[in-house]
Amino acid sequence: MGGCGEATEIARVSARCQEPAMSLSRREFITLLSAGTYLLSAGDLAAATVDGATPASPLDFPQGLASGDPRSGSVTLWTRAVPRDGAEECAVVLEFSEREDFAELLLTRTLSVHTENDYTLRVFIDSLAPGRWYYYRFRGADDSVSRPGRTRTAPAPDQAQPLKLAFVSCQNYEQAYFGAWARMIEDDRAAPPGEGIDAVLHLGDFIYERSWHTRQDGSPPSRVLPPFPDGASGEGNRYAVSLADYRHLYRTYLADPHLQEARARWPFICTWDDHEFSDDNFQSYSHYGPEPQLEARRKLDANRAWFEYIPCALDEFSDQPSHGLRSAALGEDDESDNRLARDSLCIYRRLQWGSLVDLFITDARSYRSPPCLAEGTAEALGLPMNSVELVALADAGREYNGGQPPATLPWGDGQMPNPARDRAPGTCLGGAQRQWLLQGMSGSSATWKLWANPLPLLPLRLDLSSIPFAGYEDCVFNIDAWQGYPYEYRLIMEHLQSTGTAGVVSLSGDHHMHGAGAILADPGDADSPAVAVDFNCAGISSTPLYDSVRAIAGEDHPDFAALVTAEHDGISHPNWNMTLQQGVLAAFAYQRLGSERLANWLGGNPANPGLRFADSDAHGYGIARFGVDALMVELVAVQDAERPFTAAPRARYRARFQVAAWQAGEQPLLDSPRFEGEPPFPFSPVKG
Repeated sequence: MGGCGEATEIARVSARCQEPAMSLSRREFITLLSAGTYLLSAGDLAAATVDGATPASPLDFPQGLASGDPRSGSVTLWTRAVPRDGAEECAVVLEFSEREDFAELLLTRTLSVHTENDYTLRVFIDSLAPGRWYYYRFRGADDSVSRPGRTRTAPAPDQAQPLKLAFVSCQNYEQAYFGAWARMIEDDRAAPPGEGIDAVLHLGDFIYERSWHTRQDGSPPSRVLPPFPDGASGEGNRYAVSLADYRHLYRTYLADPHLQEARARWPFICTWDDHEFSDDNFQSYSHYGPEPQLEARRKLDANRAWFEYIPCALDEFSDQPSHGLRSAALGEDDESDNRLARDSLCIYRRLQWGSLVDLFITDARSYRSPPCLAEGTAEALGLPMNSVELVALADAGREYNGGQPPATLPWGDGQMPNPARDRAPGTCLGGAQRQWLLQGMSGSSATWKLWANPLPLLPLRLDLSSIPFAGYEDCVFNIDAWQGYPYEYRLIMEHLQSTGTAGVVSLSGDHHMHGAGAILADPGDADSPAVAVDFNCAGISSTPLYDSVRAIAGEDHPDFAALVTAEHDGISHPNWNMTLQQGVLAAFAYQRLGSERLANWLGGNPANPGLRFADSDAHGYGIARFGVDALMVELVAVQDAERPFTAAPRARYRARFQVAAWQAGEQPLLDSPRFEGEPPFPFSPVKG
């Protein structure tokens, strides 16, 4: 380990690294180097106070508190404690209890925060009882105290205890208020005892590194991010470039009362997507323009800020590939700088919820290869979009066609050289992480193997080949997601199929839409066996996919607009939903005639045979209930919150799914959803 703390802390960390990580409960607490992390044991040190200074400074807790990564005997706590007198370092007291009123304390400790870590504090506590709720808070001088928080441990490893997990993604501070968090909290308060949410899975885009001056339609944002301390300006936006900028983002987002209350109410399990560093990034490369740019220092800063503000267990157990923040001396060469910045933090890891759920938390950005196609390739070949076959050829590289890729691309005039002919196949996870994931899943005895997947596995293809006499091929909507890495997708699905690994459930984010589907070994072949299911949640507050696609179609592709929007009876319908589910002929028919009956007769989309549900015009979240015999998933669409609100916005609908547990040799069965509330288009009652 290396890092950013003081010299006295370095010696303590070095001593820790010589000991087995599983010995935490058998030694005195140790201060870790990175971001003021402490290790405490409730078993050895309960009800005693470590020698240390009594808080001399009154403290403020402007970002609240949080907890993360619940295990059967441990949890990680977090706060940001800012001294009112501006001191560089100050003491803060942790109080930890089994009672909500803190009448009896299980553990109390005097710890410290430092400006070096932006006054953030991480506390890992082990030797806790399994399957139990705990309460915690932090104190400073003069009765200054944080809000109370609650957290819980996972059940014992041999307990088949159900899990109720909320899953979320994409919470842009400026594009809407966090009404989805308010709705989730309100529903949880009303839940009967024992039926509330156990934990929250955050699938990434916790912050957005870019701040746009307007929405895509030119309207002003709902709220404005305060100026960056440093920042840089791009076309129509400004963006973070320094550690101070990324810290500024986390501080601003976590000042939101609804997000702050959610983090105080439940333990969070977090991974990242792209906006925690840079939109559409890979490894330490940003990708704002046609050519990616290496930004190793910026990646280091983004990683450090994430580590400071997101509570999770990384170094605490030796049986995990994850590790906490490591220092990096940049400047040797691009390859070394990229590797050092990328590897300064490793966050893919595994949690268990008793014997019922194994949770695999993956990182889809740090180890991925560059995009398989350069911008403009499809247009240069005379294709309307990136075709399925073009993406497959470019992504598989030298392994395409059994190791015999063509010398030239068979589109256009047939003379364009194949740029991927000598290239290794693409990867989204990287070889080491993929191997870890597959070995873990196939070796797991849990009923459910839950993949915390920042990117959807859902097939989102356009069946342009169904348009008569046009000569088009089926096309891929977005190569930044799993659709752009079909070679590795097939490796994963074929492994799950060949090993008879059952119970694989992907919960995913990124696309700003609700979606659900059976994941086939071959996503374009209706006869291919299903090996998993994927549920994709809409963004908490980020602009829905439908609005983005509509803006692009209106500006650049007017012929494409019919597949996106249909106007009938003075109502604008998100025809993009029908395009994904029913296909382009159905969408064209509905846009022209307004007949859902005719559109249903022409559908569904043969390019997306596993897709069961898609609503691209939603904000919201998902709730997954993992039981012994079945998985119940509820995708909640929340009324838009573009203005401040007092009461939690209502749920427009709840789309409910059920998947029975399946065994090796069986396939998961996923039907269309049942709705509470008004179903989204085109699931509304058929007209015409």
